[in-house]
Amino acid sequence: MPQEMSEDMSPELAEVLAGNCYCLAMRRASRRLIRLYDAELEEQGLTITQFATLAWIKALRRPTVQKIADYMDIDQSALSRGLVPLERKGFIGSKPDETDGRKRVLLLTQEGEAKLEAASKSWKRAQLRVAEEHPDIDMKQLLAGLQDISGGIEKGA
Repeated sequence: MPQEMSEDMSPELAEVLAGNCYCLAMRRASRRLIRLYDAELEEQGLTITQFATLAWIKALRRPTVQKIADYMDIDQSALSRGLVPLERKGFIGSKPDETDGRKRVLLLTQEGEAKLEAASKSWKRAQLRVAEEHPDIDMKQLLAGLQDISGGIEKGA
């Protein structure tokens, strides 16, 4: 433990500060990965969250804000705020939902389709970089464990 830390602490607190907290370690790793992916996607003018949003809009049959928020496991209002720059840049639009006029169905514009295609190459570079920087980690096993912890991709269904 660093010298500037007090010696008067419980074993549990010492364990947390030694880096043995699963949550804090995952949070630290998540921030690092977000910075790495954002740096790769920067040339496309997107963040990893914006890239994922565009991908979900393309993938879903009727992509509403609520449906995408559920799949991405984020607050609907946070997603709505995140859609503003994508709409301002001309990557997305919306139309009324045919079955529920109170809802809007999101859609990719031609510019959005092109941006998503180009950004997918940047995303792939980030994926490869993570794997190359950590050759001793079984990435498939890590991903399976993370999906298990997070409830898996089917959570939003």
